Amino acid sequence: MNEEIIKSTDLFDEKGVLIQDGWARRPILKYNREKVKAKWYRLKEWDNYVIMHPDYQLNITVADVGYLGQITFQFINFKTKQKYDDGWRKFFTKGRLNLPVSSLEGDMEFHKERFDLKIKRFSDKRILSFDFPSFSENKGLRGTLTLYQDPKKDSIVKVNRYPDNKKLFYYSDKIVWMPVEGNVIFNNEEYIFSPKDSYCRLDWGRGAWPYKINWYWGAGCGRLEGDHEIWFSHGYSCEDPAFHDKNMVGYDGKGHKLFNIKFIVPKNPMDTWKFVSNDGRFNLILEPFYYHREKMNLMIFSSRSLIAFGYYSGHVILDDGQEIRLKKILGHAESIRWRW
Repeated sequence: MNEEIIKSTDLFDEKGVLIQDGWARRPILKYNREKVKAKWYRLKEWDNYVIMHPDYQLNITVADVGYLGQITFQFINFKTKQKYDDGWRKFFTKGRLNLPVSSLEGDMEFHKERFDLKIKRFSDKRILSFDFPSFSENKGLRGTLTLYQDPKKDSIVKVNRYPDNKKLFYYSDKIVWMPVEGNVIFNNEEYIFSPKDSYCRLDWGRGAWPYKINWYWGAGCGRLEGDHEIWFSHGYSCEDPAFHDKNMVGYDGKGHKLFNIKFIVPKNPMDTWKFVSNDGRFNLILEPFYYHREKMNLMIFSSRSLIAFGYYSGHVILDDGQEIRLKKILGHAESIRWRW
């Protein structure tokens, strides 16, 4: 389950059995969706773009979880502690949103009654453009953002089988290092994103999941002294710490795989969060400056989430034993529960 995958193959064989199980540095596996044997209501697919500046954040999510399809926009002003959400939902989409089968792709275009959204994928960048005049009681949201993605740099790709049910699987690519350039107009005010201090994390997920799931995930990125690039992704599932293990540190483009990492979540979300690996190679804290809780209950499925945003500090140890000290690296950590 923790072996590195270096050979490019389909995800499933002709009988719909998962071929691979482990992690990779690049999305080298072909998600041959037509071979999935799980029922439509078990298949969950999403592209979640988290675009962070130290003072504000934009989230854009396109998701189809079988029961429900949704395209959501969220704008958070960290200075004023205000969060704004709006978007589109439709029940029983059953995969018809037709999300890309690879994170190497990404072209999507939606023209809804209230908004337009275009996501264009190029070899070394993604361009997001959107216009949502009625966003959040007609405050309005529009913008064009370029997310720079160097194809030579690693990300953390993870695929898991579920031993108790061969029809269930999890396949994801967490792309944490994407500097952002552009601007967003919200409520007639301009918010500028610059590659010097703004980064996007793409949470790309495809899977046939159990009905109940509880996971933790966190990520952050920034620049260290000497202009070195650092990013990290860490998480696990409460059902099995090895499931949904998205644990990797990227240093100047190269990924360094880590394994089990414990989340120590405080009762007060604004207190310090702690993260420690079982081998001592990952020892970080998160000092939050903002958090929010969300609940959704739509009868047959529901969710509860806690997400904290702040600055990471501490140290990580690379594969060669080099210790890297971090201070005030922008990022987030989350605790999510789903019934779906």
